[in-house]
Amino acid sequence: MSGNAKAAPGKDVEAQKSAPNYGGVAPMPAPPLVVRKPKDSTLIVWVLGFLLFLGLGAAITMLIVGIDSDDDDSDDKTHELRGEIDEFDSDSDDFQPPPPSELVGIAASAASGINSVWEPYITLLLRVDFEAVRKDIRLLLTDSQDFWPADYGNYGPFFIHWAWHCSATYRVTDGRGGCEGGRVRFEPERSFGENANKDRAIYLLQPIKDKYGRGLSWGDLIILTANTALEMLGAPVLGFCAGRVDQIDAYHPTILTDRGQIPLADQPGVLPLLDPQVLGPLCTNAEGVNGTANPANTTEDIRITFALKGFNDEETVALVGGGHTFGKTHGACVDGGGDPPNINPANPWKGKCGTGIREDVYASGFEGPWTTHPIRWDNEYFQNLINFEWVAEEGQGGLTQWGVDSNVNNAIGPRAIKPFADLPPSINDTQPTMMLTTDIAFISDPSFKLLVEKFAHDMHAFNETFSNAWYKLTTQDMGYNRCLPTTNLNLFLPPPQEFQHPLPPVPEDPPTLFDTQAVINKTLYGLDDQIGWKPLLVTFAYNCAQTWRNTDHSGGCNGARIRFDPGKSWDSNAGVVDEGMTLLSPIKVQFGESLTWADLIVQTGTLIINNADPDQSNPLIPFCPGRADDTDGDDWEHLEPLVDGDFEDDLVGLKDYWLRSGLSFREMVALQGRMRSPDQQRAMGYAGS
Repeated sequence: MSGNAKAAPGKDVEAQKSAPNYGGVAPMPAPPLVVRKPKDSTLIVWVLGFLLFLGLGAAITMLIVGIDSDDDDSDDKTHELRGEIDEFDSDSDDFQPPPPSELVGIAASAASGINSVWEPYITLLLRVDFEAVRKDIRLLLTDSQDFWPADYGNYGPFFIHWAWHCSATYRVTDGRGGCEGGRVRFEPERSFGENANKDRAIYLLQPIKDKYGRGLSWGDLIILTANTALEMLGAPVLGFCAGRVDQIDAYHPTILTDRGQIPLADQPGVLPLLDPQVLGPLCTNAEGVNGTANPANTTEDIRITFALKGFNDEETVALVGGGHTFGKTHGACVDGGGDPPNINPANPWKGKCGTGIREDVYASGFEGPWTTHPIRWDNEYFQNLINFEWVAEEGQGGLTQWGVDSNVNNAIGPRAIKPFADLPPSINDTQPTMMLTTDIAFISDPSFKLLVEKFAHDMHAFNETFSNAWYKLTTQDMGYNRCLPTTNLNLFLPPPQEFQHPLPPVPEDPPTLFDTQAVINKTLYGLDDQIGWKPLLVTFAYNCAQTWRNTDHSGGCNGARIRFDPGKSWDSNAGVVDEGMTLLSPIKVQFGESLTWADLIVQTGTLIINNADPDQSNPLIPFCPGRADDTDGDDWEHLEPLVDGDFEDDLVGLKDYWLRSGLSFREMVALQGRMRSPDQQRAMGYAGS
């Protein structure tokens, strides 16, 4: 109910206040559920499909539990595997989908121009006036609220750091994390130590979210707010990619946990072998490895942390320097910030330092700004690093941070006005700038130090590197060019970037599916079946497609990157790629550039499976054309299948791998019944088919 509306006579006022606010527009009633009686032919197809699935399931089960009968403990192994299969199937049903009312979204206000709760997200997104959203954000940034007053009178640094943390969960090894989904609102991310007090950002943005409704996702709003803040404070912004889809709960991240302060050196393996149960870290331990405040020992940890997110040294220094140009750390006292939301959801991060707000905020436990102008974009952060000698000291929050060493040339370090100081300020209204151990690490490593010096003297280089790295940080979880056109914002969408691995355009005049199918049949079906070309080409198509990751929408057969290294040389592709391309080359030559390798690989595999049912008693598998061919395989660097059928594969890893594919456990088990190539199995070191 709007704030100006009056209660109807004879009605309970409180009841009206609690009623949903539809912006003065009555919600559209749910359409009636229509159940159609299937035609006889349709029913027959359903029954046959069900029987086929049962038969396939039985065959797969026999395949899984069929252990060498010579083993004395074969019965025990069979019983153990059957138990795991039962547990596996029951686990796949743990997540119950939300009711339809949650799937279709909520009603938006009249200001958004949305009158129906049943319209799809893409329709609602295209109606959002993003320039109006930016205007509302700019008003919010300087409208300090009593429940969470803004440092220096501007929420910009607060929202920039929140978007940084929302995006920095992304990792290239399995595509998890990132700000798409707005998962920072849910556990476990909202209770990460790095996100202390960041839940206040949700309350500040809620009015804007309510105003524009479901078309403005939380993921888009978080990133757009940070971009708007960066622009307001003078920082360069490359652009904005709209189209993030919110998740309605924390189901997907429940298999992830906070790494906490465990250094990467103590984690198993290197990047591709990181524990799939661990999300993070958002940042390297700011006190250094194991809290030792040793900058020299921290540099490698920084490199691995940011390599996990897909960044090189130059991008790393620019991102950290850009983030630390703004705002301050908060460690008002040694008593801490209170319980996180997962312990005290009713009153999280209450703070144990006085009021818990204004000067009494405790977040990271460190205290102080990095620069003398915390709400102005400049390169002072880098200048301070190289112009002063820094010494470790204990901050008022009880943690080790770094201050200017006054014993060197009687130096007086730079000072900044306190966030809530009276104007004009006195010396008591200022506080010294500080650095963290991870900041000092940049001048303790020769390569990092060269970049610090570069950005300290070249503002243009800093601007360019930061704007590109920020766009990458906030966008790479979106996958292949999934940015959507938006009202009044098209000028802010940059062209596809290198990190998005854009594909060349598809052929303008591709052959018809019937023409391609005819040539495939004519070329291949005259071959001797004894050479095993059918299962080999099905395997070729499967291996090309199975790299797809639903987590960050990357991989798959679009681009046909399986033709190049590293994918071509993976163990799982032994005996597949060269042989498959040799078989398909005559077809590709006949059609030339009008037919892409990607379409040819997938269409051939699909056609072989369909032809394997000579009576056509089952529904045909459809084929969707329109793929392009890439010119290299760089995008597949982290897409090698982690599960290849070895007995060393554990159930946790298997389930985790399948979850990333976006397919259900039932679908993945069914796919294991596909044709297998004996030649390829032998090339991988196995015997038989």
